[in-house]
Amino acid sequence: MLASVASMIDQFNLPNIRLMQELDYEVHVACNFDKGNTCDENRIQKLKALLGKNDVRWHQWDCPRKIRSAGDCIRAYGQLQKLIRQYRVEWIHCHSPVGGVLSRIAAHFAGIPVIYTVHGFHFYQGAPAQNWLLYYPVEKLLSYWTDVLITINQEDYRFAKMHLNARRIRRIPGVGIDIERFRDYQPQTTREAFCRRYHLPLDAKILLSVGELSSRKNHRLVLSALPDLQDHIYYIICGQGELREELIAFARETGVSERIRLAGYLEDVRELYKHADVFVFPSYQEGLPAALVEAMACGLPCLVSDIRGNRELIRQESCRFKPDDSACFCKRLRALLDDPQYAAGKAAQCQKRAVSYGRKMAERKIRTIYKSMKDDR
Repeated sequence: MLASVASMIDQFNLPNIRLMQELDYEVHVACNFDKGNTCDENRIQKLKALLGKNDVRWHQWDCPRKIRSAGDCIRAYGQLQKLIRQYRVEWIHCHSPVGGVLSRIAAHFAGIPVIYTVHGFHFYQGAPAQNWLLYYPVEKLLSYWTDVLITINQEDYRFAKMHLNARRIRRIPGVGIDIERFRDYQPQTTREAFCRRYHLPLDAKILLSVGELSSRKNHRLVLSALPDLQDHIYYIICGQGELREELIAFARETGVSERIRLAGYLEDVRELYKHADVFVFPSYQEGLPAALVEAMACGLPCLVSDIRGNRELIRQESCRFKPDDSACFCKRLRALLDDPQYAAGKAAQCQKRAVSYGRKMAERKIRTIYKSMKDDR
């Protein structure tokens, strides 16, 4: 199991590792435990301990997140070649753009079958031209060296079937969320205690986003909209990333620094989901976002950018907006906040829809793919 960052393993692939072990494989994980992760160091240490406890061999792989780092890519490729020579690898399951590129090249020249899960192509309808020029030719070429290409949303699946050349192309419904864990969760604190923890007034209307603090997540849209919204509307962002200080500075410039809360990385966000009033997800680019499925499963009304992945999950146009359209965002947010019955109806639709993206469905499809790899050998 290969990925650019350890957080990809932690957040999305522990169930897949268990499935591999159920098929009697000794599982090795190679990823970058040191850099680029969306979880904190404490969580990384817990992941290492968990892997060791479950007899999974883990290896530090200095894989960069960005393909522009040519020297880092060459060094990571050499590390991967060494691992492949050291162990008798039956097949590889790889993730993330750079990790997927290096893994498939190494696997091809070593004669090892490979599965690649794409968590959202960087080229997509509406993507910048440079994304198409850089990523599409690489993906087109490497598709010839891919035994199974797994997509997690319908748009990528349709594109791959039409334009790529992997031996098999499959779609699974997202990464597989434990729906019951979110749907059935009962808050451990009262609303009053929650507001005290985050220094919010008791009458606050709480907007919540969960995700890395990066330009792709587009948190600035919500910050720029806050001055046009009522003063009792507050915004909590759960996540860590390189844009933390920039977002704080932008909130200060916009005059809304008292109305935002940066909660940092949290291992368990269910308490936040259960106390928020609206989940807002203004991203420019997504594959099929796990955080959005979690919020839906918790029964939150969701207001999302009108992009691939989000569109698949939130079908109602009245709950979507263009990622640069602050006015539309404000209008649709007010509709949810001003009419509790309307918001409750949208929340119920979200919760019902989330069931289709649960772990049981995803695991059933992944198990079939893994079994086919074993049968092929």
